[in-house]
Amino acid sequence: MTTAVTHPPVRSAKRRLGRIAAALLSVGALALAGCASPGPAAESGAASAPAKLEKMVVVTFLPLESFTFTPEMFALSGGYFEKHGLDVQLQPVKGTAAAIQTLLGGATPITRASTVDVFPGMEQGQPIVAIGTMARKSNLRVISADSNPIESAADMEGEVIGLGSIGGTSEKMLNFALDDAGVPRDSVTRQAVPVTAATFEVVKQGQLGGYVVSLDTSLAIAQQNKDAVVSDAGLGDVPDMQAWITTQSNLEDPARVKQIEAFLAAIKEATQAVIDDADNDFANVLKTLRDSGDWDFPALQDDEVAVGALEVYTSKTWADESGKVGLLENDLDAWTDAYDTYTKGGLLKGDQDPTKWITSDYLPAE
Repeated sequence: MTTAVTHPPVRSAKRRLGRIAAALLSVGALALAGCASPGPAAESGAASAPAKLEKMVVVTFLPLESFTFTPEMFALSGGYFEKHGLDVQLQPVKGTAAAIQTLLGGATPITRASTVDVFPGMEQGQPIVAIGTMARKSNLRVISADSNPIESAADMEGEVIGLGSIGGTSEKMLNFALDDAGVPRDSVTRQAVPVTAATFEVVKQGQLGGYVVSLDTSLAIAQQNKDAVVSDAGLGDVPDMQAWITTQSNLEDPARVKQIEAFLAAIKEATQAVIDDADNDFANVLKTLRDSGDWDFPALQDDEVAVGALEVYTSKTWADESGKVGLLENDLDAWTDAYDTYTKGGLLKGDQDPTKWITSDYLPAE
């Protein structure tokens, strides 16, 4: 049976992440925790699983409490991993850096990461290979108040902008958006804040011009606050993709390759099933996720937020809007464009060929 890492109270989750971080630092091993739970394969349409399943640990760069991870969550709870012969344990770690280190340390054969986070390591010689594309753009949003709306990067000049962490992915995307708009980076003050609905009160008080949040959070804030303004403020125009990544050594191991190919096939089928459920307002997908008992986060239980998030992910994120590139397929032009943008913005040296870091050889056949 497939294993899910469920989410206990916040204190327990923090302790578990602390143990994982300590293990990574001390011995380079991943502390694994989880409980067995069957996925409703019959309800989702996934076929019966093979008699013997291959155990596989896959890390995620954040807790599984966001529709960002719908492909993994639905592949688990919908029985798609089992269909492809895998007993998958999804294990969250604290941030992309930890996910990449877990991959390099051999504790997981595959994870996904943003190009803005993984390109620096690739350029520095880390043996990381991109083998598929999960997300084709960033879904970060800027929350502001209608008394001082921020609807473009230009609107942020002279403002204090809240970020979940200083120096992280959100700030990198903010910097590139400001560059693109011709706004001096130092004209925007950055402040570390909780990226929750509660921070909107600080915005309304005028102490923040706005703050950067995830898509799920932005939808919930807009639902609860009529005076909230939600915009990508140019962040969505910065080239950024989430790539499925592995290591060169994994690709030289036939057993690992078999696992990776089965995993990607399951992810593709699960993602397509979510897309196909759009006309039904994702009722089948949401029922499977909710009834499984594997997941518990506020956006999942809110029909309006859930449907709104999945509409964006299915039409503008996982699928190529032009229709020229299929699910999980790599877009080399977009890949190169991202590399050039990051180089221009000072994140990279720009002295290498980024197409050497990506392959489509392990994607499922059409």
